[in-house]
Amino acid sequence: MKTGEKMCCIFRILLIAIVVLAVRTAYPQSHTLTFKVVDAEKIPIGNATVKINRLEQSADSSGAIIAILPSGRHHIAVSSVGYFPFSRSILLNNDTSLLVVLQPRESLLQNVTISASRNIMRNQMSTHILDMAQIQKLPVVLGEVDPLKIVTLLPGIKGSGESSAGMYVRGGGPDQNLVLLDGITVYNPNHLLGFFSVFNGDAVKNVEVIKGGMPAEYGGRLSSVISVTTREGNKDSLKVSGGIGLISSRLSLEGPIVKKKLTFIISARRTYIDQLARLVVPGKIGQNAYYFYDFNGRADYRVNRKNTLSFTFYSGRDDFKFQDDYSEFLGREFNALWGNTIFGLTWKLQLNNRWKQELSVVRNNFNLSSRIFYSTSSFVLSSGLTDYQVKNDWVYTPHRWIRWKTGVQYTLHSFRPGAGNSTVGIQDFKSQINDQHAREAAAYISTDINVTPRLNLVAGFRYSYFNQVGPTERVLYGANGAPTGETESFKKGESIARYQYPEPRISVLYKTSNASSIKMSYTRTTQYLHLATTSAATFPSDLWVPVSRLIRPGRAEQVAAGFFKGFGKGRYEISMEAYYKTMTNQLEFKPGAQLLLNQNIEGEMVFGSGKAYGIEFFLQKKKGKLNGWIGYTLSRTTRTFPGMNDGKPFPYRYDRTHDMSLVLNYRFNRHWEASTVFVYGTGNALTMPTGRFAYDMGYDPRNMVPILTNVNQYDRINDYRMPPYHRLDLAFTFTPRPRTTKRYKSSWVFSLYNVYNRYNPYFIYLYADEDEGVIQGKQVYLFPITPGITWNFKF
Repeated sequence: MKTGEKMCCIFRILLIAIVVLAVRTAYPQSHTLTFKVVDAEKIPIGNATVKINRLEQSADSSGAIIAILPSGRHHIAVSSVGYFPFSRSILLNNDTSLLVVLQPRESLLQNVTISASRNIMRNQMSTHILDMAQIQKLPVVLGEVDPLKIVTLLPGIKGSGESSAGMYVRGGGPDQNLVLLDGITVYNPNHLLGFFSVFNGDAVKNVEVIKGGMPAEYGGRLSSVISVTTREGNKDSLKVSGGIGLISSRLSLEGPIVKKKLTFIISARRTYIDQLARLVVPGKIGQNAYYFYDFNGRADYRVNRKNTLSFTFYSGRDDFKFQDDYSEFLGREFNALWGNTIFGLTWKLQLNNRWKQELSVVRNNFNLSSRIFYSTSSFVLSSGLTDYQVKNDWVYTPHRWIRWKTGVQYTLHSFRPGAGNSTVGIQDFKSQINDQHAREAAAYISTDINVTPRLNLVAGFRYSYFNQVGPTERVLYGANGAPTGETESFKKGESIARYQYPEPRISVLYKTSNASSIKMSYTRTTQYLHLATTSAATFPSDLWVPVSRLIRPGRAEQVAAGFFKGFGKGRYEISMEAYYKTMTNQLEFKPGAQLLLNQNIEGEMVFGSGKAYGIEFFLQKKKGKLNGWIGYTLSRTTRTFPGMNDGKPFPYRYDRTHDMSLVLNYRFNRHWEASTVFVYGTGNALTMPTGRFAYDMGYDPRNMVPILTNVNQYDRINDYRMPPYHRLDLAFTFTPRPRTTKRYKSSWVFSLYNVYNRYNPYFIYLYADEDEGVIQGKQVYLFPITPGITWNFKF
């Protein structure tokens, strides 16, 4: 061996020895501290904030957390919304398990205190966690609590209006949000054509929203993750709770099947708008009706100290019926039904103090159908989507300064684009649009490293794969994009189109002090499913379609940076985030596109790119009689399509330059609390005609007059703005016996929606006054000042 090679070898050995010595010096003998955070009834408290010395962590959904600490004394503080904080000092000389019991604050709905400062010291950007204790206090339309409506009060998240639960997160569309119920995808999270979401507040534990810096375990959507977690049932005794409101009632039953081992919770909800209308105006309502219902169920079984099983079930449906008995179309009837059915089984295993795994098997089905009946004929439309999924996640914590997470996911998709049949007398006509099938898979790995006591790094890598397969037939298109009239057949399992993409993720946290931090993140995401819709509200003409040879996957890249700080002895928290996001293969439909019963749906689409950027401010007061938050977003969102607007960028339909929300809660005394919400936003962008001319369609010889039709002229896309949207809501909560020791408790919630009766436009249409020769724009609004009242009970 040459002298140079010997010196190089000696240098490497010395370097390794120095690194090993440094690690041993920096991290002395370590022990494992295992936490389990529960409430007074031994129900786990997910996402509780655990602060060990100066390091903050969040418990998982089961209330568990594992920390590897050096020998010695450590100070521990645990907090969660609606509970009194827990604090103590422990001496750690060996592996220790600790059960932390948090005592609830005395109220049926609990005091509203904004979640602890986990956001400051947690390396997860653009994240908000809302507990139901917060959500249930806020004023909502018609008194119906809706977690997704409250989410739109956060900066960077815009609602599409009062008539839709669709959300637009940092420039993305409603189909670009990954909505999860206990980790299971929900394809249609809306009731009542979008007025309410499918999530029953009695069954929900909390809602987590991730707008940027998406962890590697999540994928398949471009904009956000909205994760809804349901509650576990009471482990000690049977409990009943519910509420009665103006348009709906709900009831929950929970308790142990096998004490301390097997628990359940069942929640049901139904509206009775149809029944009330028939009582008030029976002559006008007739056979017309609308209602929705949903049913949530969950069971948790603790097999032993290391193994648990959880089963989640959801079923919900909307039923709309219209019968026309007062026109020339006597006997005409329209009926629309749509809903979700979801169930999943999860097995959690704690192998040892360093390894744990989670295995889930789920099935979800979304189905919608429309039926039109005449006296001698009928027409039926239907579409839907069914998924079968299995996923497995592993977490490995070898040292207190590093944690690894890895997993795989596999999904079988079955798409039903639409079908119809018609019967006219004795003549039958049937039409069937081909079903489509696909396989989607992903694998990921991520690491969470405390590089130094102040610097934390989370780096992840996700690799996604999508394969459209047979059996199906696809339409062949020519070079000009028009269908040739020919089709190509594929056998079962035969590959049609295949895509695969790497999706790197990285987040950096630097603690500038014990109460402030700087965060930065970069995320690349891919989406293989698109929602085909021509309406802002969810309606039975919407359907999900997979990528294909012509439909490319949507892709997005986002960078974000922010500053987070707590002050006032933990009472206040402020944050400021800036983001820049680019999107490719964005999809729009041609004007007048037919979505259902269209074998050539690919020919109805155009593709382009998008861009979104902005700054978000968030200030919250978390403690005291007065608490709440104010959020403000300054942003810009554009789309660019080669065949639209002369190829120039134009504002996206839900681009809002300014968006602001104010949420305040005030506790007067033990009996009365008040909440208020104020929102303001720049009006939505829309395309309005710049002119109109009459087109000669021919001559009517019977009336001796020409047949004319009006044709609108358009210039640029989305060059007009609706009036600004703003609204003030109020709610008062009255608790008759706040400190009663009896099992029975109740409260009343009185609310006013749109207090000063603002006419916020839902849509605008043109009206031609032929006598005056003037064309005017008319706006349609939905909700004037609207009262609501709900009685909540629990025993």
